[in-house]
Amino acid sequence: MFLPTSQSTWLELTTGAILLATIGFAVGWWQTRRLAESLKSQEELEKSSRVLEEERRVLELIARGASLEEVLDALTAAIERMADNCFCTILLLGEDRRHLHGGSGGSLPAAYMQAIEGLEIGPEVGACGSAAFSNETTIVEDIATDHRFASAKDFVMSFGLRACWSVPIRDSKKNVLGTFAMYHQHPAKPRPRDLRLVEAGAHLAGNAIERLSAEQRLREDAQRFDLAEKAAAFGVWQIAIPTGTVTISAGFAALAGLVGQPLQLSARQWWELAHPDDRAAAKEVIDHAISAGEGFQTEYRVVLPNGAIRWLRSQGGPELQGKRITGASIDITEGKEMLIRLEQARAAADSANRAKSEFLANMSHEIRTPMNGIIGMTELTLDTELDTTQREYLTMVKTEADSLLSLINDILDFSKIEAGKFDLDPIAFKLRASMAETVKLLAMRVEQKGLELLCDIDADVPDEIVGDPTRLRQIIVNLIGNAIKFTEQGEIGLEVGMESQQGDELKLSFSVRDTGIGIAREKQKIIFQAFSQADSSTSRKFGGTGLGLTISLRLVEMMGGRIWLDSEQGKGSCFHFTLKAYIAAATGPREKVEPQALQGLAVLVVDDNRTNRLILAKMLEHWKMRPVLAASAAEAEERMQEANKAGSRFALALVDVQMPNVDGFSLVEHFGKYTNLRDIAVMMLTSAGQRGDAARCKKLGIAAYLIKPVAQGDLLDAILTVLKEREPEIAAPRLVTRHTLREGRRALRILLAEDNAVNQLLAVRTLEKQGYTVAVAHDGEEALSALERENFDVVLMDVQMPKMDGFEATAAIRNREKATGRPHQAIIAMTAHAIAGDREHCLKAGMDGYVSKPFRTADLLREIEALTRSTASI
Repeated sequence: MFLPTSQSTWLELTTGAILLATIGFAVGWWQTRRLAESLKSQEELEKSSRVLEEERRVLELIARGASLEEVLDALTAAIERMADNCFCTILLLGEDRRHLHGGSGGSLPAAYMQAIEGLEIGPEVGACGSAAFSNETTIVEDIATDHRFASAKDFVMSFGLRACWSVPIRDSKKNVLGTFAMYHQHPAKPRPRDLRLVEAGAHLAGNAIERLSAEQRLREDAQRFDLAEKAAAFGVWQIAIPTGTVTISAGFAALAGLVGQPLQLSARQWWELAHPDDRAAAKEVIDHAISAGEGFQTEYRVVLPNGAIRWLRSQGGPELQGKRITGASIDITEGKEMLIRLEQARAAADSANRAKSEFLANMSHEIRTPMNGIIGMTELTLDTELDTTQREYLTMVKTEADSLLSLINDILDFSKIEAGKFDLDPIAFKLRASMAETVKLLAMRVEQKGLELLCDIDADVPDEIVGDPTRLRQIIVNLIGNAIKFTEQGEIGLEVGMESQQGDELKLSFSVRDTGIGIAREKQKIIFQAFSQADSSTSRKFGGTGLGLTISLRLVEMMGGRIWLDSEQGKGSCFHFTLKAYIAAATGPREKVEPQALQGLAVLVVDDNRTNRLILAKMLEHWKMRPVLAASAAEAEERMQEANKAGSRFALALVDVQMPNVDGFSLVEHFGKYTNLRDIAVMMLTSAGQRGDAARCKKLGIAAYLIKPVAQGDLLDAILTVLKEREPEIAAPRLVTRHTLREGRRALRILLAEDNAVNQLLAVRTLEKQGYTVAVAHDGEEALSALERENFDVVLMDVQMPKMDGFEATAAIRNREKATGRPHQAIIAMTAHAIAGDREHCLKAGMDGYVSKPFRTADLLREIEALTRSTASI
């Protein structure tokens, strides 16, 4: 059918018009869309620019030293400006990782932020609590209906809030630090751009928190170093040799009386600090160090601006190919003056001047109080992150302080013995644990000289005995200390055996032998005399007071024993002594421990030291194990090959770290050729730990890493632990060390009554490192109030305190116990007194234990553990 021509023409025109209109509409739509996309891109670009601008402002705030609160307030304000009609908050996760605390409330009322302070995180705790718990963005479109606000919706809505989305604030390791939240006054879904703003805010907050935290840690490290300088009276300095300029630390400025003055001196100003009589000698020492490229140590006087004269000991050496010289100085004025007084006291003691000895003992409080700060603060600082130079200088400070303290202790102990006021304090104690702890105190000195330190206690010696562990430890330390001093290579061994037994009374024998220089026969008659030494020449190589053996002789005699010496010059020495002790009534003879799980297990023992191999073999055989001994890495590989050929395997390997040719770690690497290291428990034994050893152990799959000599009980615990850890159901066994073996110790709550701020810090840090909880009282009255409020396992009671001293406080505690029937409160006296009878005075006053200052960590912990063990069943 065909249309008339006019109709056809009209239809064609109409169709064309429609087509043109359609094309025009499409073109318009396309142009409108392009314009919208362009506007959106421009808006996004502006948003990104504004976010970058806010990040720049945050960095400027941090650079100007703004606080975290100021930075976070600036962030919430910025996001509120960019998003419009919203409220922003930042909540920070607390140290317990369970509660949120206010960081910034933006423009929200302060009452709201106060109300949500300490919000506990969880999967159903609003938007912020849920986001922090899940580490994921949480969106709540309507607070009125969302289940996460079920219990708090009325409260939140009372502030006009209806919608919220919260984003976790994370650090660079993706750990949650808190939350950044945006609130709206009406139910709403988050627009993508608003959600991106919240995410940007959370990102900026995370960066700010992490950066400020890092800067705070740096400030704290600097403060700790300054505190150590002040406590130990030392400072560091550096000479730029090309320019002659000298840069000093604040600590050195305090030593030289230059507080508040520039910390950079010219060469002329530097040398003018020295006393005119000492200047040339000091300069000669440092000039020689520069020209020879070697370290130096010198002592000289400095003249302070006020005319006062102080003694300094400086030590250092050149660096950077001789372009600078770095050193540290310590104030030794008190030590110099005290050594003069002590020298006079020694002469008086030699003539039996007991009045002078008593005077020296009474000086102890004044000497020990500053020594406690010097040694303790130095030990705390050595436990922090330090560079190599700082650690070297602080180690020097501690070594000098320990030497001074040892000298003081010798003189004071001798004075008490001469005054006839030196008494023993017999208690029940574990002999093996005590001897192991004693030799470990000396392990570092032994390792520094490349020696072996061995401890062998016969199996028939009872484990728990009654005696004076403190004085026994003093004898052992004196004898082993002498052995270390006079031995350059080889080994030092402590042996304990049973000489006789009659009922509960024991006669124990002790021997300390070394492979040192020996003592000439004509000198052996005088070494036990006070102030006598085998080498008394002015150029003698080995220092010491000459009192250690005299004190040991007196102590052994007081314990009902005798001491003697076998020695040949050039072939070493062996000091023998005996003493009386008693089997502890509560335990009787030591029971033989023969765990069934260990019987018949083959153990490879690799140690180049024959004595040490035999000691370990004896222990293992006591537990019915089968030790196979090897004296070197090559011999150990032969034993492994023989086992493979025989179709057997070793369940355990005890490997010495320090061996000639091939060390223990290298040997363990080769073990993989003979057996799957998952199938053999490897325990490394070392004289002293080195940095990086733990990481190397974990890399090689080593099961345990222990410091020699290892106590029999510790070795048994370690073997049982590593064998248990390697059972198939334990996927990732941990490295067993002496620290992990102590983790099972009962946690204690301790009250420290101490008025000195430095001593408080030392004691608290020391005890908290052991896992104890510590509360502090500044005097006796505060201690009594604390004991009214809560219970403590033990009280560490300083004797001298304001308001109410330690004796008055102890008397009040004992009277209250009698009146109320309360359980006996364990109290340990902590005092800088060391006068004759002071310990007895404290015990008579009602205290249960006694630790003198400056205290050694091991001594304090030993006293706490001994006392809490004895009172645990009361």
